Formats: sequence, structure tokens, C-alpha cells
Amino acid sequence: MHYKAAIAVMAGVMGTGVATVPAALADAGRTGPDRVSVTAHVANAYPKGRVISHHRLAIRSRPTNHSQRLGSLRPGQIVDIKCWARGQSVRGDRTWYRLGISTPEWVAGRYIRIIKGRVHHC
Repeated sequence: MHYKAAIAVMAGVMGTGVATVPAALADAGRTGPDRVSVTAHVANAYPKGRVISHHRLAIRSRPTNHSQRLGSLRPGQIVDIKCWARGQSVRGDRTWYRLGISTPEWVAGRYIRIIKGRVHHC
């Protein structure tokens, strides 16, 4: 794929508010409006949550603060949520949200506000 074409595809995906640019560009033979719209549709199928902590929110490998830290989310960041489960209590809240689709990535529900959709139990 040419550089200018990649920029155009990224601009189209980013305009939808979907943060899945690498997935849209992963299959260079199948990029284009149809590929991007499918990716955007799948990403929009999940409920959305906003990070409400004042500091970076740790992403964990399991629903506990003692599990491996995989990364973090910025305050105000909007994320796709796959499902919820009970885990370690964080300030009295045992809800944890799973972000990862193929690999489990968890964040404490205490610091996420659901802004779109309904989150189902895992």
C-alpha cells in the first residue's frame, strides 16, 4: 500500500472515532471503504466506557491489582468494553471490565463510567 493511500484509510477510520487503525491496515490486499466500514461496525458493536480516574488507569492481565500490568489508559480516554466480571475490590467496587477481544485485558470498574451500551457478564 502506498503511503498516501494508508494516510487516507487512517483518516477515514479515525474520523469514525474508532481506534483500530492497525487492524484496518493489517491486510493490505483487502483495504478500502468496505474493509474499513466492517472494522468500524465491529468496533462500534461493543459498549463504550470513559476513564474517570485523575491518573493513568492500569490495564491488568486478570481482574486483580496483583496481576501483571500490561499498560495504562489516560484520564478521559474512551474504550470498548467486552464484558464485566467480579474481581478484587478496588475502593469497595469488585467490578472489572474486560477490554481485550482475543487476549484478556482488565481494568477496575471503579474508574470506568459506561457511556454507551449495556455491558454483559463474561
